[in-house]
Amino acid sequence: MANLLFSSEEHQQAANLTKTFIERYHASLADRPVFPNVDRDSIRTILEEPFPENGCSLEDLYEELETAIVPNSTHTAHSRFLPYVQPSPNAVSPYAEMVASVLNQNCNLWTLSPAANAVEQKVVRWFAGLFGFGDEAGGLITSGGSMANLIALTSARDHRLGESARTEGLQGRKSPLVLYTSEEVHSSIDKAVSVLGLGVNHLRRIPCDEHFRIRLDLLANAVIEDRETGLTPFCVVGSAGTVTTGAVDPIAELSAYCRSQNLWLHIDGAYGALTVLSDRFRESMSEIGHADSVSLDPHKFLFTSFEAGCVIVKDASILRQAFNFSPSYLAMEKDPDFIHFADYGPQLSRGFKALKVWWSLRRFGRKTYAEVIERMADLAAYMGKIADKRPEFELLAPVVFNCVCFRLPHLDDRGNEKVLKRLVENGTAFLGPASVKGRFGLRACFMNLRTGDEDVELIMDEIARLGRSIAEEPSELTPMPVP
Repeated sequence: MANLLFSSEEHQQAANLTKTFIERYHASLADRPVFPNVDRDSIRTILEEPFPENGCSLEDLYEELETAIVPNSTHTAHSRFLPYVQPSPNAVSPYAEMVASVLNQNCNLWTLSPAANAVEQKVVRWFAGLFGFGDEAGGLITSGGSMANLIALTSARDHRLGESARTEGLQGRKSPLVLYTSEEVHSSIDKAVSVLGLGVNHLRRIPCDEHFRIRLDLLANAVIEDRETGLTPFCVVGSAGTVTTGAVDPIAELSAYCRSQNLWLHIDGAYGALTVLSDRFRESMSEIGHADSVSLDPHKFLFTSFEAGCVIVKDASILRQAFNFSPSYLAMEKDPDFIHFADYGPQLSRGFKALKVWWSLRRFGRKTYAEVIERMADLAAYMGKIADKRPEFELLAPVVFNCVCFRLPHLDDRGNEKVLKRLVENGTAFLGPASVKGRFGLRACFMNLRTGDEDVELIMDEIARLGRSIAEEPSELTPMPVP
């Protein structure tokens, strides 16, 4: 059994190797290509390795890390990694991850993780308080926004079905449940609708206004139409930051409408809800407290390392009704200071993800987060200003958050795709694709703690250069067939 444990000397060796790796990696980040020139031979060596019969040394593992893993990794902490809502991690998160692994708490029953249970409760309460949810609210830390959305929509579905949710499910219903959201919603909602057995044919995508927000008049019309045809509207999903443009749906108006129609309102706030920490965004995000549930992602605007999401339901008893199963082997006495997180979601085995969230908030505090969030928005505004002023670029949407969608108007969609591909392949920067009102563009999302104005300028200059180069290339138009 001791063969799987380290001696004190081996622990020290592992700590030293890790310290050296971290220092060397951070020091070399700026000199690395954002996206790697993938060494296919190294990748195939990993893919073709046989199951190990005997172990290897720590030195071998760290050497392989340096020679095979790091050179073939996308460097998300690089200052010009800007494709998705994916931040570079804050400084304390890796250490919290390490500590959580050593403690190895199973955060399901409180008896298996008393202190971790208290930490997770505190983090959830802090988050709930940011939006004005009352003491009856509850939730848990999840792997991310996708799982948080799934848990919230499960609660919404089962709340509408009542007692038959657990016994009959959707099997005998004559009136299918219908869910409504905007055409800009994140794809995790589609997945949740499918997983929950609702069927994507019962997902209504409501068109948006010129600011990419859901149109309430068209939502109301769709609900009326579905009720008239015998269907059962049950839930509306609003967005606190749409994935492409960062638009925020009119949450207060959505809430008033949903209350009047007895519809559950869930806010997908995985992208932007935690910008409530900033004075600049607090007013719009505080409206989330009127919803029935919300998803959050600490691994976005809290800059924790992956994974860390959160779901909050205004009435925690609804959450427990959906997920509380108590087999005899899990039976535990209730305690006023603890809760069983196994009753709040689908997982039984759960790691101590709350530690890195707790440490991040306590180490840096709200004021620091507010400054960083606003700096991200300022960087986006700076890029948007360049795109608006320089004739090589065209803004595709107003810059209202921390993301910028633009294109090169002298190139068609294929030409813009080429620019993006070459930008990524040459390692200068990593931006993402964006489809805005049917037009292809490039998208920069500022979530990187190392990004500066000089990075923005370099990126825009390189994109303009690539655009000129591609414009001078021979046309790839397919010749018309000869009759």
